[in-house]
Amino acid sequence: MDEKQIPSLESLFVIPREVPKTILRNLLELIYDVKVTGSKFIPETGGALIISNHTDYLDVPVQGTYTDRKIVYLGKYELFHPQEDILKYINHPNSPFHFPPLSFTKPLVEAGLASLGGIVKANLLSWGGTPIIRNAASDSEMDKRAAMDYYVQLEDYMVGLMKSGEVLSIYPEGTRSDSGEMGHFKAMAAKLAIRANVPIIPSGISGAGNMSKPIAFLTGAAFKTKIRYNIGKPILPSEFPIGPEKKAAKELTDMMEKRVRELIHAPESD
Repeated sequence: MDEKQIPSLESLFVIPREVPKTILRNLLELIYDVKVTGSKFIPETGGALIISNHTDYLDVPVQGTYTDRKIVYLGKYELFHPQEDILKYINHPNSPFHFPPLSFTKPLVEAGLASLGGIVKANLLSWGGTPIIRNAASDSEMDKRAAMDYYVQLEDYMVGLMKSGEVLSIYPEGTRSDSGEMGHFKAMAAKLAIRANVPIIPSGISGAGNMSKPIAFLTGAAFKTKIRYNIGKPILPSEFPIGPEKKAAKELTDMMEKRVRELIHAPESD
């Protein structure tokens, strides 16, 4: 997982996490009516897994900017390498960059894009991002065996992160819900928490669905819409089901799903 390494040159351009965090939070509060409860349930130290339903792109900035601790997120590979699509266009056989006068600028443009992409990647890594290939078998050059090995290594990496004291965020539905209804959870998150032996922090968000889409701004629906994010009491490892890993992970997944469904509708008290 050498994607996590930040080159020394790009590190000079890394912006401290508190800067984008403050800007994003102020921007969210300027546009939306955001209220977060239960932040105190996130442990001050030690590894943990925070889970939530997934309704919109807004879920990540709401979760990340309203918590004191840095949260590690899994993001698609393309976010960390924004220059690659442009470079593919430039290097296409029919690209105008193969012919004068643009051909004279091609090396400079390529170098500039590579540097810019490296800076974007360095900042995302510093802020808690982790690049992953979501569909390794279909969206990459890996064969099925290599894709399986990749996912095994990725799971080991995530377990290692939490064991080392990081807070990892996973949306157990596996994708955003377009309907607004929470889908059933996949068992991977529970399996990772069991392996890492860390608490699971359930949380639920409501009101954010479709509020990052252009139509929400054009119609005015986004402005001051109520977004509620409720964080609940941790599910401690001592509360995890006992038994074979597959069975325990399924039972724990059901427990997680129930807690998140409740938190979508109401905050938890002490």
